Amino acid sequence: MSEALDPPTVVEIINMYLTLTTECIMRNHGTLDKFVGDCTMAFWNAPFPQEDPIYLACCATMDMVEGSKALGQELLERYGRTVSFGVGVHYGSAVVGNIGAPKRMDYTAIGDTVNTASRLESNAPGGTIYISRVVADALGDRAKTTSLGGTIRLKGKAEGFEVLTLDSLEY
Repeated sequence: MSEALDPPTVVEIINMYLTLTTECIMRNHGTLDKFVGDCTMAFWNAPFPQEDPIYLACCATMDMVEGSKALGQELLERYGRTVSFGVGVHYGSAVVGNIGAPKRMDYTAIGDTVNTASRLESNAPGGTIYISRVVADALGDRAKTTSLGGTIRLKGKAEGFEVLTLDSLEY
């Protein structure tokens, strides 16, 4: 897209996409951490504990995928281009707090859980939500999932790490 469109148009499209993801995160009580290029990072259960943070995170992802359909259509009509993105959700412990240097701190989360969620996201095809087994188990009967078993190899994860798609969620 960056090669085919002028920079102001690319920025406008990215901003529309990031607005969508931000609104979905906020509506579902997430903490928007940062934008990394065209990627949005968020977490739940911090800075304050939440009831059912995994469910809230998955509601946000379902909202994102649903919202991307209308956004994609609008972008196709306006620019002849569309956006499509995959999403990754994992759950576990992380270090959350002000991290950085004395002159530049960010409130963020770091750790293997964050890395795993990032790996899930980077492998997920557009319009697809990849989740880990721990997320699927926490959702239980509220979610329909499809196991991909170990067919998706995540960088830095041992063989046998199960990846699932989140196909639907009871709201």
